[in-house]
Amino acid sequence: MSTVNRILTYALGLFLVSSGVAKFTGGHVFQYIEHKSGLDIFYPYVNHATGAAEILVGLLILVPATRLVGSLGAAGIMAGAIGFHLSPWLGVSMPTGLADGASAPWTAADFAQSTTSVTFALAIVAFVRAMVIVRNERRRRTADVVASGSPAAVSVVTV
Repeated sequence: MSTVNRILTYALGLFLVSSGVAKFTGGHVFQYIEHKSGLDIFYPYVNHATGAAEILVGLLILVPATRLVGSLGAAGIMAGAIGFHLSPWLGVSMPTGLADGASAPWTAADFAQSTTSVTFALAIVAFVRAMVIVRNERRRRTADVVASGSPAAVSVVTV
């Protein structure tokens, strides 16, 4: 693995871990989805489940032996994030935070008036990077099988 590829891989893993931790320590995305959808399951339940999943796949990406599984999980989580950003429940451009004194049940006044598209862009970048890791890991594993010289392995790979 090249130095740049290694740095980008570890950056994705650390990004996912930090993003997951943030879901337990604050944030407003799931409160906003709850407000827009009218469904009261998004905060804190889906918020915390997503945070735990992000921490898990981030850690899996950091360990070479589990990198493929972690990157597949990360791609799935980011595909979900992109889907929510494209839905009317979140949107590409969303509020930058909660207003002072905000509390459940959430109303439009509980969210900051300024908006940003940064989280949508980060979800796209993370999804693409996760898919690049999947491709690289599959290529590396295929090369390892072929390099083993096993006739059965070579026939499976060349089919």
